[in-house]
Amino acid sequence: MTNESKGAAPTAQVTLGDALSEYLQSLKPDVLHQHEMFVRKYVEHAGPETAVADLTGSRVESYAEFSIKHTDPNAGQRVAALKSWFQFLKKKNYANANYGIHIRLRKPANSRVPGATQVRLQAPPIEMTAEGIEDMKREFEDIESKIPDLIKNVEVARSDGDLRENAPYHAAREALAFADNRRKQIEEALKRAVVVDRSTKDQDLAAVGSTVAVTLLDKNFQVTYQLVGPREANAAEKRISVDSPVGRVLLGCRVGQEVEVAAPQGVMRYRIDAIS
Repeated sequence: MTNESKGAAPTAQVTLGDALSEYLQSLKPDVLHQHEMFVRKYVEHAGPETAVADLTGSRVESYAEFSIKHTDPNAGQRVAALKSWFQFLKKKNYANANYGIHIRLRKPANSRVPGATQVRLQAPPIEMTAEGIEDMKREFEDIESKIPDLIKNVEVARSDGDLRENAPYHAAREALAFADNRRKQIEEALKRAVVVDRSTKDQDLAAVGSTVAVTLLDKNFQVTYQLVGPREANAAEKRISVDSPVGRVLLGCRVGQEVEVAAPQGVMRYRIDAIS
């Protein structure tokens, strides 16, 4: 929404931090327990020193859009807490309008049609090395730490004029959407990721996690690869996916075995020299 609702001018310039203290003191103990965490998180995001009068509907809407997810089990409580908070700010005449109208839980685009039957499929586990899982966790934490700043960039750009000709706004939205999508991809992968268990496998066979030394017979050239899952592949580090042409052929091989790999430049022949 680009048009901001404007009411009577606030009676005083109150900061979000001061208003939060007053709001929490006004709540009954049971409501305080339910609402405090969610309202504090919003105030920390917007900044405790921010004047309540400086809030806008577009900024509140951006926060709700990217911070309240339908997958969050506490989404309903979060919405209720924030609506109550913004109602308080308007009732005290600290804010220009009741920005609680911008707080809502958006349904996913593929939400179920009433009466339709859904079949829940169990996604198969993803075998990965322990190092690969730790790398994904670090990337997830790095993206999580950047999301608040990306949301603020969208909020600031969104308040600057006509969105149709607002290049910084569209760039900020694109950066946030990319980061949010990558975060979801990693989160889903981590839910399914399992460290490959070599104890149940034949130790003489090349498997996910194996380091395999091979000789390219046509050139008498030896190279060492580590076989990894698709999400861990890194050509510069000689970590090849078991879904790649070479990785697919090496998977399940033994020392001394010779294999052929079809490549654009022709058939390449490898001999497996060592597996560790």
